[in-house]
Amino acid sequence: MSYTYNGTQIRVKCPVHQISVNKQKVVFADKCGQQMNTFANNTEAKQFVDWLLNIH
Repeated sequence: MSYTYNGTQIRVKCPVHQISVNKQKVVFADKCGQQMNTFANNTEAKQFVDWLLNIH
């Protein structure tokens, strides 16, 4: 699955094992390892986390 943010695709291989959030930074661990993404504000980071929690 992929999430598009500012024209860039963030690829996620289910299942997601871990999610960590610190203000605008979101780190998650999936099948391929860990990835860190920085968003412009807290609202965009929250939208991404909500998306992560709802993918199957």
